[in-house]
Amino acid sequence: MKLIPPVLIATIVSCALCGCNDDHQPQAPETENPPTASKPDYLDVQVTPNAIKNGTIKLMLGEYQDDIKSWLLSDDAKDLDNDGKVGILDAHLAGIRNNEKPILSISLTEMDKVLTTNPDGLGAGTARPDIFRPGYYSAFDLLRYLAVTRQDLTLTNIVSPQESGLGTFTFDVSWDVNGDGVLAEADGDMVNSPDWYFRFNTDGGQFSRARGSMQGFSPSGEATYVRIDEYWLQDKSLITLQPFSKEMTARRQWIQRQEVEHFQANGNKVIVPKVVAVEYGRVENNGVVAFAENIEVTPQGHRSDIFQPGVITVMDAMIAARDALGGVSFSYWDSMSTGAEVDHYALSGIGELRNSGLRGWFTHFYNPSKQFPNGDFQKYAICEWSADGSPDGQEPVSKEVCDRDWGGPFGGEHIHLMQDVYPLTFGYLDLYWAYGNMHDYFGPKERNGEQAIEWNFASDGSPDVAVVRTLAVPGSDSGPAPLLNDNHFGWGIADCTQCHNDQANPLGHGGHAWPINSSDGFDAPQPYYCASCHGVNGAPEAHGEDARCFFCHGGERQPKNHHDASTKVRYQGEDNLKANASYGHFDPFQAVPADTFGNHKPYSEVWESKNNDWSMSKVFPDPYACLTCHRNPQ
Repeated sequence: MKLIPPVLIATIVSCALCGCNDDHQPQAPETENPPTASKPDYLDVQVTPNAIKNGTIKLMLGEYQDDIKSWLLSDDAKDLDNDGKVGILDAHLAGIRNNEKPILSISLTEMDKVLTTNPDGLGAGTARPDIFRPGYYSAFDLLRYLAVTRQDLTLTNIVSPQESGLGTFTFDVSWDVNGDGVLAEADGDMVNSPDWYFRFNTDGGQFSRARGSMQGFSPSGEATYVRIDEYWLQDKSLITLQPFSKEMTARRQWIQRQEVEHFQANGNKVIVPKVVAVEYGRVENNGVVAFAENIEVTPQGHRSDIFQPGVITVMDAMIAARDALGGVSFSYWDSMSTGAEVDHYALSGIGELRNSGLRGWFTHFYNPSKQFPNGDFQKYAICEWSADGSPDGQEPVSKEVCDRDWGGPFGGEHIHLMQDVYPLTFGYLDLYWAYGNMHDYFGPKERNGEQAIEWNFASDGSPDVAVVRTLAVPGSDSGPAPLLNDNHFGWGIADCTQCHNDQANPLGHGGHAWPINSSDGFDAPQPYYCASCHGVNGAPEAHGEDARCFFCHGGERQPKNHHDASTKVRYQGEDNLKANASYGHFDPFQAVPADTFGNHKPYSEVWESKNNDWSMSKVFPDPYACLTCHRNPQ
């Protein structure tokens, strides 16, 4: 049986004697969020999120040795394949590949069973009941679970969020790396290290073109300054618990201390200094399209399934700033076409600029000591602060440490943490939003419902070209054909051809043939062309999107009765899969598919909707058929 460290015993005894009152232990609030009566105007859709409590977490323990990243940041890196870019393909030509590292599977259900017994005296369940509802846990809770269930890992010198001055727990970790039962630094073990923290990656399903440290996500996840006891553990996420440099710990804690001091100076109010929205490529006003400052934020409770009443998130900050920004909107992503289970609100618009397919808003979160786009974390990081974390200390951060802990395109200011689960407990964070276009980066042809395009529907390279456009639909019976209503026996069924076809009536309608949009180059009936005369047949209203409907409606929400757009297609062969090619011309990233550890791994087959980034259904072309029948509100 694992012995509890003496320091931890002291903590437990202290709690037993004094009750761990509000001055030392986070307590769950007693109030409830007021119910939302109707859909706010900033939400594209009305949903009631209900995050699951079970599932699994993927765990990587210890620092990952990323040889590809090290090579790409070295003087040896060069364009060996002459494609104009330097990336993982070049690393492989130089003989550099990343090794595998064990990834453990942690059951959230088993973790809950252990932690609800309060095995370490830090709380029955989460150590932050002031933030999380019962059954939901943080990355710090994961570390607690490991410390009480593993023989080789110990958590000591635990200081509460109130006493640390950082608004978060601090702690030391000891790890018997070689598993011999004896802690000895001479054997490579880690003894009482205060520098352990976490990295994270959320699950991306089958999408693998942003894996690899220098073209996307690090194999061990994105480094962050987010408080470890505020980061919610979501099913299928990857968490890496590892030691960082003492310089990283100092910098993170310097920033966290600033946030606490700013909060206290504002009378314990969450006040965001700046919200800035910029458009890439825009010259006027240095690209700034919207600006707000000194925004006081209050909780709106849109993730009351996960968080306790009173918890404030980045989403709340954008809602508070919406009038100054000219309006904001949020969509909700659940099950995606890639197989990723997202289940989060996502910002869909600021002012007049709204997400459109791979064109949209990117998130950047900056400590006010830094200015966009020059954050701490960059692909080629430049650590201009001191080793003590402050901007004006004496000892600089070495290039080796800077590259290892801060280098890479994602992490820190630019992290993939959805706005509705990013707690903004203290508010000292500048929110930058950048509107950009990823079509060039990933390669597919841009198409949206506002602009007609020519498209070759042939799969073998032969010409089968038609003009695809969103069609107008009648608003009354004043047109040449009767409008369908709920007396129609097929009311609400999208595919007219299920009943109205050559087998049922070879003469078509009108005694001649079924109408075909031959003027645009088509040669077969299309239900959305029927709608241009007969109306939308009970199709529900759209929710603001104008492109890539399949992205959300290609998973669990794939539409029914939409002909071949309701089916999955098996695409096979590396040479036939366009997502295997390298694009990324606006920034020389190769953006090629990679495995879990960042080594190049082409797609060999994928199951996708007929409507996807590389092909379109001829009967229900996305997004044109979608937006013909599902009209966006004006």
